[in-house]
Parts: sequence; structure tokens; C-alpha cells
Amino acid sequence: MASELTVQTIKGPSSGGNANKIIIPSGQTLDASAGLLTPSAGQIVQHVLVKPTTRTEFSTGTYATAAGFSLTITPKFANSKIVIRCFAKAYMHNSLGGNAANSGQQHRITRNGSAIYEASWQNYFNRNNMANDFYPPFVTEVIDEPASTSLLTYEIQGKKYATTQQNWSINDANGGTIAAIFEATEIKQ
Repeated sequence: MASELTVQTIKGPSSGGNANKIIIPSGQTLDASAGLLTPSAGQIVQHVLVKPTTRTEFSTGTYATAAGFSLTITPKFANSKIVIRCFAKAYMHNSLGGNAANSGQQHRITRNGSAIYEASWQNYFNRNNMANDFYPPFVTEVIDEPASTSLLTYEIQGKKYATTQQNWSINDANGGTIAAIFEATEIKQ
């Protein structure tokens, strides 16, 4: 038979071997799945992870969203920080179509369509110093403070750096397998 106990504060004993502790006995579960536990500042509230499986080549000077590099999260607390991280393999061309030119990973992270971070010269290389194609990792991270408890959509977008530069690709297999992650972690403040 189920029963309900309504209390405002539960306190453990102030002395003894388990002073100031409330102990859930072995074999028992404290189930808060229908409610909300309020974490302390600095604790992880939630984590969202996607593993994109498609390669995207950036071949124009206009930003485009990388295939699969989109995720949504609804913060539980308005003062939370959202840590956005991304890792993927990349491929940077040096002489696409016989036209030798420099290359760089120009990208940005957007929240609900607006840029919150942008990098123009990430892994930039000059064709005079790099005779062949270049396969650096694509790594980016930003801490966002959206001040919101509404649904947020984060995306990775890229484009060719300047019109005279070469294409680059995100989530390229580089002679191996495609392996990428894009994640958002809510941290309570």
C-alpha cells in the first residue's frame, strides 16, 4: 500500500558516525524522475550528444550547417551555462581542380540561428608551406550563457575562407572511419 509523506525539510542527526547525512538503505531507490532535483552550483544538470555520420564539404563563401551537427537542449535553469563542444576529422584541400591556394577552417557556432562564436583562421595553412592536402582535427568549444529555459538549437556552420581559398570538409573519413561528436552540457550556477 502506497503512502505519501509531506515535509518541508529533512535533516540527518547532528552527531554520530553519520552526522548530517540522510541515508537511503541498500536496495532502495530515491526516485525523483517525476519531479526535479535542484543541483548545487557547478554540477551537471543534463547532457545532450549527437554523433554525426555524414561528411560536409564547404565550397562557397556562404555559411552552411554541417550535416548532423545540430542539437537541441532545454535548460532547466535560466542562469545555467551551456558548454558546447565539437570534435570531428577534417580535410583541407590544397589544389582542388588544379588551382593551388591556401585553406582555413572558417566556422561558427549558432544558437537559434544567431552566431555565438566564430573562428576565421582555425587550422589555416599556406600552400607554400604545405605541399599536399592537410588532415587536421576540427575541434571547437564555447561556453554559452543563454539566460533561458526555452528550447535552444545549436549548430556548427562552416564556409570557405575568402573566395580565393580552397574548400574544406568536416567529418571526413581521412582514410579511416568517420568519427565525430557534438555535445551540449548544462552546468548549474
